[in-house]
Amino acid sequence: MLLTAEQPVQWNDETVERLETRKAVYQLLADFLGEMPTLDVIMSWRNHQGLQEMSCASEGAKQLRLLLENLSINELYAVFSSLRDEYMRLFGSSGQLPVTPCETMYRASEQMLPKSYAQVVRQTYAEFSLYFKKMNGEPDDHIAIELEFMAVLIEKMMNSVMTEERFDRYMNGQREFVLHHLKRWAPRFGDDLKQHAEHPVYQAIGLLLKEFISKEVIWAEKTKTA
Repeated sequence: MLLTAEQPVQWNDETVERLETRKAVYQLLADFLGEMPTLDVIMSWRNHQGLQEMSCASEGAKQLRLLLENLSINELYAVFSSLRDEYMRLFGSSGQLPVTPCETMYRASEQMLPKSYAQVVRQTYAEFSLYFKKMNGEPDDHIAIELEFMAVLIEKMMNSVMTEERFDRYMNGQREFVLHHLKRWAPRFGDDLKQHAEHPVYQAIGLLLKEFISKEVIWAEKTKTA
């Protein structure tokens, strides 16, 4: 019997596990890069199962786990305070990063007349009925918003009844966004973050970002014609 577009996709354990892990990495990166980390964010990730799983395949995740896990209360507050200071040093108005963490800035040299990728990604978000609140007026091509888009897209897949047609649409949306956007600049930003960060947590975040997006690119290129 042929599968029709109206029939729901049957998830297997391997697919669910991969989606959950990918969502966790995207969300972790967005949490630390989108705004100054809160105490709740640090506490939620320090012993997170997803971070444990990531550390098996990522040196950046392993470093982050070792830095955050099993902190005492006093140590936790000390990390919280130092991370907020480091965030301001890196991303504040006189931030130490060489380029603003936005796709447009990193890809400005690709064309004689640079275009705004904020408009391009905003249209992609709208195609999936996603609109993001900006806490500090960030453009839509800010690294944290692009990462958040991927996390939400995966979550919508997992929490909705997926027909074959919808499954293909959501998976193709992820692949295209990785290949057309994140591939083009996120690893370079990860390198810059690792190089300019003084706090070991943000050094680990930069390494994790580069490693993870590189693996996402391999996945997207391998499966785009499957």
